[in-house]
Amino acid sequence: MSPRRVQAPDGQTRTSIVVQRWFASLAVAKAFALFILPFPLLIAIAAAAFAADGNRLAWAAGALACFWTAGAATWRSLAAEAMYLRGMRAEIPVIPARLFSAVLTAGGCAAAATAGGQPPIGAAIVGAMGAAGHLCFYGRDPRPRRFAISTVEGIDATAVTRQLEDAYQRLRRIEAAARTITVREFCDRLDRIIAIGHGILHQIERDPRDASRVRRFLNLYLDSTERITAEYALTHRQVRDASLDQNFRQLLLEMETTFGEQHRKLLEHDIVSLDVDIEVLNARLKREFSADHQETPR
Repeated sequence: MSPRRVQAPDGQTRTSIVVQRWFASLAVAKAFALFILPFPLLIAIAAAAFAADGNRLAWAAGALACFWTAGAATWRSLAAEAMYLRGMRAEIPVIPARLFSAVLTAGGCAAAATAGGQPPIGAAIVGAMGAAGHLCFYGRDPRPRRFAISTVEGIDATAVTRQLEDAYQRLRRIEAAARTITVREFCDRLDRIIAIGHGILHQIERDPRDASRVRRFLNLYLDSTERITAEYALTHRQVRDASLDQNFRQLLLEMETTFGEQHRKLLEHDIVSLDVDIEVLNARLKREFSADHQETPR
């Protein structure tokens, strides 16, 4: 399955997309260490070429190639992970790029040590230390999320999987927006809402028949929650307004209560009450918060 990226999702403005991409860029900036730190090898390459030392030149050039290739692989891995965590990408790469780059870093360290005159054992030790340092600094590759969809006759597992992927992506975008809000109370409530949302999705994994029962919840309510959280996070950074904060606080209280109720009713298969509650709260979210958002001075 090819990776799917998000192009300006409905719950986010162009400005918030730019901000999220800026945060993602900061997360991958440390990958440039693998491009900058090996620069002394350029001096070693020039010195070996000047001295016509082909063996030393080959080892130094190989070390530099290993480091820069490792840097490129690490940069792509960190960028993909940052975009995934911010809900801008539906999946993370399956190939363990950071492990591959750690091997390249080990090879680069060993080759650089050999170019410096170290014996094979010494070069191997330096290479092992380089790999260990790489893994400590950049961490391991994140594991792709696997959906253990239970097999149920008459249920399209592929469709349910895609529905869950979209829902988990919405929750990650809510979480990403929550991290930009400085009011601790709001962050804590959003964390609880996200946790309950994960519980609802886990229930669908256990019983995919529930996917049809909560389709409106996933499509309408998660969409509204994502949009409102993103709008508040953006407005909160631009201007502080007491009435806006109070209204958002009240909405969060209702969101948390309703999320919990949906989870309970889902477990009880109370689909009639589920649909009614979704419609009522979704209409309130669209009406009240959007009105306050439009009236807030820029």
